[in-house]
Amino acid sequence: MCAALQLAGKDILYVNALKYLGVHVIVTKFLKFSVEHLRVKFYRTFNCIYSRPNSANSEMITVQLLKSYCLPFMLYAIEAVSLSSANCRVLENCINRALYKIFGPCDDLDFLRSCIGLDYVKVLRERKYSRFIDGLTGDARYFNLILAHV
Repeated sequence: MCAALQLAGKDILYVNALKYLGVHVIVTKFLKFSVEHLRVKFYRTFNCIYSRPNSANSEMITVQLLKSYCLPFMLYAIEAVSLSSANCRVLENCINRALYKIFGPCDDLDFLRSCIGLDYVKVLRERKYSRFIDGLTGDARYFNLILAHV
């Protein structure tokens, strides 16, 4: 299923996805978002960090760099979309694979994530969403906009 765009009344161009402000919308019967570009950016950043010899000396330095550099790429504009459970699993798998690469195979990944303070994607998304809403409600322009339409 493709969306058709008409250019100057003549040509028709078919597209499968639309990118707007960093959010990729997939053409389906229902509204669906793609996280493939976020996954690629996460792995690109993580591999760049992990390939450095200084970061390989300490696991905790690598984890801190993962939190500081890789997660912002993966969580960009995540509060603006509603993620499906499949999209959440894809993003969780990115983090889990990075942790396996840093620490090796471990029995209890949940315990490891709690020890290093790395929350799950759903928790991170909810935290970003609540900060976004708090920022809106704390802004006087937002209240003026709402009051003007009431």
